[in-house]
Amino acid sequence: MTEKIVNGKELLEALSAPFPPQDIEWKVQSASKRNNATNLLVVPYIESRAVMNRLDCVCGLDWQSRFNKIEVGGKEAFQCELSVKINGEWITRTDAAEVSDYESVKGGHSNALKRAAVQFGIGRSLYDLPQFWVELKQRGEHLVWGKFKINGQMEQVSGYFDTPALPDWALPTGSKQPKPNKQNSKNESHSKNNNNTEQQDAIHHVKTLLQLLNIPMKFVKGLLERCGSKAGDLEKASVNELRSLYQVLSPVERYVSTCRNLRLGTEQMIYYAQIVLKVHLESLHSLYFKMDSATADEAIELAKADMQQAV
Repeated sequence: MTEKIVNGKELLEALSAPFPPQDIEWKVQSASKRNNATNLLVVPYIESRAVMNRLDCVCGLDWQSRFNKIEVGGKEAFQCELSVKINGEWITRTDAAEVSDYESVKGGHSNALKRAAVQFGIGRSLYDLPQFWVELKQRGEHLVWGKFKINGQMEQVSGYFDTPALPDWALPTGSKQPKPNKQNSKNESHSKNNNNTEQQDAIHHVKTLLQLLNIPMKFVKGLLERCGSKAGDLEKASVNELRSLYQVLSPVERYVSTCRNLRLGTEQMIYYAQIVLKVHLESLHSLYFKMDSATADEAIELAKADMQQAV
């Protein structure tokens, strides 16, 4: 059992320690092409479960979280009060995240917890990482399916990429870089389980987007139907149907994620999206089937420009 840390400085250092590569998730932010080779800009993030595991490991029972429903600019949000006992005293730091329009309490709690945890240093090192450009491949660890602006033109990008190698300083002491499994890569196209593997990869990536966008699983059937699928759930959907849903969700998630990093509220996100799309939006979830990679980029640039003028 790990000896309990009582020194405040050491405890904060332990909380802010780099995460092992297996705890880090990756998503595609943009794509570029040169000499007929496509490269992807991918960004790292962690899930709330990794945050809770870190708190359990470092603090044991000496941490607690409290969630309050608040109202910000006429919109409901969850505020997380994350408390850690340091030198016998409870220290509390607070942050918040908007409530999903679909009343996703779990998603609101998770996002608020992750934001509050950053204030204790948990996951903060991810913001110091350099940009990661990786090669688009026919097979790999992570699925890619979506439209991206490449050399001024919207292009459909599909394939896979492998996990980027993190710099040594971003790895826990004694941790090693994961090595891509190349042993079976030559035979994968002939494997009987190839289609099933591809489907499970697609399901994993769609589920990741659903969680990031706070979309409950009960709404998946309707989204699949709008993509032309009659499957009813992700497990029964074909790879192409899953890719279609991923293509619908991915630009919206990238737009919302970027706006959250800019500390924009839901009303502001809707405001900039409406300017670009030239339609009235009832909620952020109205962006599905309307926003693509090009309009997401345009809305992001508009929001950034406004923020720079306000400084």
